[in-house]
Amino acid sequence: MPSDNCLEGLISQIVADPALHARWLNTFSYLEYVGFRKIVKSQRAEVLTAAILGHACEEGRHALGLKKLAVKLGGAGFDSYAPQVLLCGEEAEAYFQDLDQSCDEAFADRSADERVRLAYGYVTWLVERRALDVYGLYKDALGDSEIARKLGGLLAEETKHLSDIEALLQSADPAFSTRSKEFEAVENSLYVVFLAALTKALAQESPVKVAVAS
Repeated sequence: MPSDNCLEGLISQIVADPALHARWLNTFSYLEYVGFRKIVKSQRAEVLTAAILGHACEEGRHALGLKKLAVKLGGAGFDSYAPQVLLCGEEAEAYFQDLDQSCDEAFADRSADERVRLAYGYVTWLVERRALDVYGLYKDALGDSEIARKLGGLLAEETKHLSDIEALLQSADPAFSTRSKEFEAVENSLYVVFLAALTKALAQESPVKVAVAS
């Protein structure tokens, strides 16, 4: 993806600083938690399938695993999602919420159940694609470490789920081939906004560290 080179540089800066790294991990944990929460809130029990319930549990498990790594790296102060222990947490959630809203609005003319099912499918598909890209670059930057090994397992699960959700969308939405490209453009624009915020936040970290050191 076009922003990969930029992200690689940002990740290198993050993993070199344990405090930043812990905030980065905690932000990923938070996003997995937001995904878990969205699934649980959006699905009526009457139509909740084993596959969707399994996905919710998977998101919750990922949130917990990443949270434990953040606490191990940064200390007990990271055992929350307070703003100061996240890295661009507000902007990360805005990316997720705005994407969810865009997908939901696209199916405003459908029945309630169909609207929920399709919006859930597309948001999941888009976020999983982005997660595989970002987690992959992150894992590559870590070499042979505990966190890299944990990410390897997470990536395997995300890859499997992406394949499942894409198959579901192709059967549920006859317009998948064109609609998916439209949603990809929306997601990419939101991701670029988040990446700009992350770049700015990290640029502001360096002067502070220099001032403290001097």
